[in-house]
Amino acid sequence: MIERDAAIEIQGHTLHAIEALSRALDSAVGKCSDEDFQVIKRGVGLSMGRIQMEILEVINSQYPELDNLKDVQYEPDSKK
Repeated sequence: MIERDAAIEIQGHTLHAIEALSRALDSAVGKCSDEDFQVIKRGVGLSMGRIQMEILEVINSQYPELDNLKDVQYEPDSKK
């Protein structure tokens, strides 16, 4: 069991890591070949997925109230 205060701290660090990965991907847009961008995009996506599944889900299973995605509703973009 993770102590609640530690869970909150770990969650904060991992969410910052996801934000940094997203910024890293944004930095690559238009600044490398499409092939390199796809490799970077895949690496970012896999990294974010592992963070979510292997760190955040451990916290969320112990402290569901900390799950920042539990109340997110998917609304398809009708403009597409």
